Amino acid sequence: MEPPVDDDLEVADTEPNDEDAPAAVRYEIASFPTDFTVRVMFEKWRDGQLIIPEFQRRFVWKLPQASRLIDSFLLGLPIPQVFLYRERTSPKLLVIDGQQRLASIAYFYLGRFEGDRVFRLTGVDPRWNGRTYDELSEDDRLTLDDSTLRSIVIQQLQPNDNSSIYQIFERLNTGGTQLNPMEIRKAVFHGPAYEMLDELNKTPNWRALIGLSSEDRRLKDVELVLRILALAERRDSYQKPMKTFITSFMADVAKESDEYREGLKQKFVSASALARELGQRPFHLRGRLNVAALDSVMATLIELGPHGLRPDLQAAYQELLDSPEFQDTAQYDTSDTNVVERRFTVVRARLGS
Repeated sequence: MEPPVDDDLEVADTEPNDEDAPAAVRYEIASFPTDFTVRVMFEKWRDGQLIIPEFQRRFVWKLPQASRLIDSFLLGLPIPQVFLYRERTSPKLLVIDGQQRLASIAYFYLGRFEGDRVFRLTGVDPRWNGRTYDELSEDDRLTLDDSTLRSIVIQQLQPNDNSSIYQIFERLNTGGTQLNPMEIRKAVFHGPAYEMLDELNKTPNWRALIGLSSEDRRLKDVELVLRILALAERRDSYQKPMKTFITSFMADVAKESDEYREGLKQKFVSASALARELGQRPFHLRGRLNVAALDSVMATLIELGPHGLRPDLQAAYQELLDSPEFQDTAQYDTSDTNVVERRFTVVRARLGS
């Protein structure tokens, strides 16, 4: 029988809130303002020149919020600028701040608001309240079409890569519901690297291990997959803060070959199957998922593989749980560099053949 699952991912909070370490490089960034019209912005969105659907977290504005944006354009009120990032390898523009505004514009022109719902303006000036784009007067349509939305286009000049985009994205997204680090990574490293993590996050053994039937809305489960892989592959070079360490690893994974990512997937799937042999919810200590136990054991299973482990794996894991040193390193300052090293040492000693 499968163990019961929770509605939300709850983890034992054993880590300090580390701040990012100072940047190791000095960036040279070029930026310039561009006054695109609203109509041009819509056409760029429609034609796939603005990377939005796969790039950021989902659209969260409600119809009244989106309506007020259109209302502001029609009234001639100022609109906050958006920030776009031009990558070196593509003429397309990555939206790093302004997705809700740009998507609202596109939905209004398309006449649909999130699916089949007709986009009729609501809670706005009586002159256009209840109207779709096609139902506006010709003068109002021209006013909207010709309104400008100030855009700041950013491109990194030095170093010769796109490594600054995470820093830029994180600093710009500080208002409203602030994006967490994994949501930012998804935005910055969209493509094969994130797709790999997303695929692994859906595997049945992994879902059973973390005790969660549905995917976490804030990507906490995806971040755990990334953390495990980063420690399995790069633990020897680990330095806190953990957030910076796993972000750097994801940036490297994004540059690697499909073959490398496929190898990571196979290792993770194999380790998840081995971990299921440890018992029901083996990493839920004292009722909650203990991230330190999860990361050290799963990463060790990946490192050693099935042939490098003790044959009595379940008994070995119970010995590990009873170990005072493991208990200490899995409860306090768990992302500290020295604590991580001590934790992995005891895990390998107990589980390794």
